Amino acid sequence: MGKASDLDPRSKDDNSQPTTPLVEGASSISLHHTNPNSPQRQQYFDDNDFDRAPPHVDDDLPPLYSDHDVDAFVPTDPLIPQGTPGLDIAPFRSSDTSGKTYFLDRRLDTDPVFLQRQLEVLAESPPRPLCHVRGTHTETRRRDDKEEQETVVDFDVEVELTSLLYTDARTGASWRQLTTVGNFEKVRRGTVLAKRAPGFGGSSSGGGGGHTVESGTPTVEYWCHSYCASSAGLKSFSLERRVTGWDFERLESKLCRLIRDTNYQGNLQVSFPVHNNRVEIYNDCRTSRWRLTKWVQILCYVTLTFLFTWPWLFFRTKRWETVFVAWPLRDPRTGQYASLSEDQWYNMWARTIQTACLARRQGILDQGDIRRLENPGEMAAAAAAAGGGFAGAVQMGVDAMGVVNRSFGWGGNDNRRGGFNRRGGLPNLGRNRC
Repeated sequence: MGKASDLDPRSKDDNSQPTTPLVEGASSISLHHTNPNSPQRQQYFDDNDFDRAPPHVDDDLPPLYSDHDVDAFVPTDPLIPQGTPGLDIAPFRSSDTSGKTYFLDRRLDTDPVFLQRQLEVLAESPPRPLCHVRGTHTETRRRDDKEEQETVVDFDVEVELTSLLYTDARTGASWRQLTTVGNFEKVRRGTVLAKRAPGFGGSSSGGGGGHTVESGTPTVEYWCHSYCASSAGLKSFSLERRVTGWDFERLESKLCRLIRDTNYQGNLQVSFPVHNNRVEIYNDCRTSRWRLTKWVQILCYVTLTFLFTWPWLFFRTKRWETVFVAWPLRDPRTGQYASLSEDQWYNMWARTIQTACLARRQGILDQGDIRRLENPGEMAAAAAAAGGGFAGAVQMGVDAMGVVNRSFGWGGNDNRRGGFNRRGGLPNLGRNRC
């Protein structure tokens, strides 16, 4: 190897390329400039100790600044009040079609204090009520020399009602209350079949925990102890989120009349489904996990074994449906509304819903749809910015179709077979009679 002086860049010609240090690639140029008078120098290829390991190679990584609890499930819902503790468990499964969330954890089966604490956290999460307006009609189509009936969706719009549950949505202030069912309500009280409380028309059972008439209405703490003390092989504890305070039947009738006033002749469905309306807690065992696993359910349907397994699970499972969260839209004592009354909400949204149905919209309506109707100048400016005269012509054509539909009628069936309800599994706050 050459001498160290041979590699000194000061001894080379000024036009020569600088020598690449060991710690850099051949195609890289170091942006770190060192003082030539400094006693420290970089390593080069002909140094005898070029294979020396970098410093601190055996040092451990610094510890984390905070501990992370892998078992904690912290909700990110902005509607949950700040400072609400996170769940100590994660959901096992959620279902959008039924609006349920399922939990499996052994601590929920044996520790009543832990169970009650999780119920209090789950009570902070709101239900999600919607106003759903859907219109369909049937048409006869000929395919391969066969006539088939097809359902055509004329419009399918939804309006979110969750904000009406809060007196102040920014802070999460509401009138929600975690409570228990009354003694006269027919529910499952640690039983297979629904019944009233003992002494109020229902017979005593092991799931009641010895509750007597003189004991009054049981508390949430009582039902948590009753569930954890049960030795049933399969058991379930439910938390229902109830939306109360509005006359949904009257509001449904007004919306039906609103759509029929457009001379719509198809099948009209006005409903108020509620998502995130129920929490189901099953005892942690293999059977409970199988009954909540999707591929196991599909296998039971394909092999027809559900004809035997479903009845067995029904009669084998003891259920507690005694605790619920009341989310009132109106205070029954004072008559004060948390946000808007039925008439105020209807006056706000009636024109927007009617216009969306005439335009054959499908999707969720928001505040932007209301503003566009209240300020037609902004809508025209947006159309001009998007496509100029063509966009304006399209909008005029849509408006003209709406006028013609209202005059001659629209949405009629080839035959009156009707449509279908894609959310049959969700609870409905109205009657759905249009």
